[in-house]
Amino acid sequence: MKVSISSWSYRQWFDEGKCDLLSFLDEVKRQSADGLEILSHHVNQDDPGAHIKEVAQKAHDLGLLIASVVAGNNFARPLAAERAEEVKRMKNWIAYAAEAGIHRMNTFTGYHTSGDDPMIEAYRIIDCYREVTPVAEEHNMLLCIENHSSICRDADALLWLIRAVGSQTLRTNPDPTNFVSEFAKRSDQAREQIYSETERFAQLMSNAHLKIAEFTEDGDHAHVDVRRLLDMFHSVGYNGHIVLEYYGSGDPAEPCAKGVALLRRLLG
Repeated sequence: MKVSISSWSYRQWFDEGKCDLLSFLDEVKRQSADGLEILSHHVNQDDPGAHIKEVAQKAHDLGLLIASVVAGNNFARPLAAERAEEVKRMKNWIAYAAEAGIHRMNTFTGYHTSGDDPMIEAYRIIDCYREVTPVAEEHNMLLCIENHSSICRDADALLWLIRAVGSQTLRTNPDPTNFVSEFAKRSDQAREQIYSETERFAQLMSNAHLKIAEFTEDGDHAHVDVRRLLDMFHSVGYNGHIVLEYYGSGDPAEPCAKGVALLRRLLG
């Protein structure tokens, strides 16, 4: 498997003007990671297609791989016009990424609106994915749905949604600790849900995340058994990226270095 870092991990640096995507590549290289994941809003919005090509070229020159681009979509929006804009935006990003040689996107379902029927919201998401998947198929793009949003939160619901759309371009992006809210504050027994949900969700995985922030003195993850998760990924034949996401509020450089070291040690 490959060790990558999400640009989301360095959101503090981006927000403070300490880096842009091109200089973030230098940081990923310094961290001795294999690659990176790109948040779409970290791309220059004036000409995103040209900018992401520039980023991809520099990544290639540095010997780095691009795991995926994060679409940041919300397909559960109440108004049809809002959903149409979301669909249009994702179609555009599929084209931008594919033209830059990137063939995986990290995607979401959507967010619940108070008073709306969750089942209706789920069918809105299915309709939107049925609109974008033909474009994904045309561009040889895998859309890797992350267990991130508030609609279809568990593995079974997400797999149901993928099967309802019925496109081979829809895959999964397990983010194990997202299955348990405030996982760092929960008991070991409560955190068992992380493993049971991830095991089911990993059946269709083509990308993966690992949240990091706190580590033990021995350099292990403070809250989850990373080896156990990697064994699950191995068991389904996965050999792709493990994308580190630093969720803390401090400087990301040291925890990302510890995350890279942990994965290197466990992956051998």
